[in-house]
Amino acid sequence: MSALTLQRIFYDGHVPIGSDATLMVAGKNISLIGAEVSERFDADAVRVSPRTGVATRFVELPDGGQFQCADDPALDCLPQEVPSEGFVAWLERRWPVAGVALALIVAIVASVYVYVLPVAAERVAARIPFETEKALGEDAVDWMDSNLVLTHSKIDKDTQGRLLYRFDEMLKGLPASEHYRLGFRSSDYLGANAIAFPGGTIVITDDLIELADSDEDVLAILAHEIGHIEKRHAVRHILQDSAIAVVASAVTADAASLGVAVVGLPTLLTSLEFSREFETEADSYAFELMRQYEISPQHFADMMQRMVEEQPVDGESELGEAWGFMSSHPPSDDRIARAHDAARKFEQSQGVEQ
Repeated sequence: MSALTLQRIFYDGHVPIGSDATLMVAGKNISLIGAEVSERFDADAVRVSPRTGVATRFVELPDGGQFQCADDPALDCLPQEVPSEGFVAWLERRWPVAGVALALIVAIVASVYVYVLPVAAERVAARIPFETEKALGEDAVDWMDSNLVLTHSKIDKDTQGRLLYRFDEMLKGLPASEHYRLGFRSSDYLGANAIAFPGGTIVITDDLIELADSDEDVLAILAHEIGHIEKRHAVRHILQDSAIAVVASAVTADAASLGVAVVGLPTLLTSLEFSREFETEADSYAFELMRQYEISPQHFADMMQRMVEEQPVDGESELGEAWGFMSSHPPSDDRIARAHDAARKFEQSQGVEQ
């Protein structure tokens, strides 16, 4: 072993105050000299702390003292506390490598979120009984009622009865038709809106009914909400968000984030914003369901267009109508175009001249 001389701080192991000292290594002999110490040790009796980036290292002395010094490659010639961590230490000293590793981790997590999680959520949702979903949906509606997000509908009973009858007609033949419930509510917060809750409950607001020019306009929106329920979109959305919360709680060691995900489910459902994929699936389902009951998808396109025209300018709206539905079901140009295309195909199938 070549000669080594290091200068730094000596701690005697009894008081937390160090003193300047010099450590000299010559072959198998170690000398420690300073104002408060003068000792000799056998090199085999000391232990050197592992290398961690560019941090200082400690030489553990046989009498319980410690010598703290800057890292030096020669220290690797002395006995180590743990087996060599050369590769790990090499990585820790190279930020570009750490940056690449971090980017790789982010890419993997993003890929799981975009590609794996939706597929897993869809398969899990398909195995959840409707009865379980129903309890969750009812809790969410009760929460909205008790917090006055929703209040009693002012739509006349004849209109409600007529829409209920036609809604029930649309449900005939659906596997879960017995679980569906249509609720009418007024809301100063949601504006013109329709919400599909897990388990088959659909709530439609007075403002949306008043925005429609016909029952078919309302049924077009209800067909879209039926699509969300049949495709289990709410539960799939919750499963995906809950999985993210589980990962976040594991990474941050914060169990509170998982608790919030569970306790906050009713609140989550009140502001549920489906992905573009979910909206497209619900639209396609609605167009097919409307075709079966001889309702043109043009009614859906008209409602979407009406909502766009009544969209608030610069965030201001005197009535607030249509804004609620738009915020959770944004009527993009693509969706309106698909509705027009579906309407043309419907008319062609009915033998109507273009």
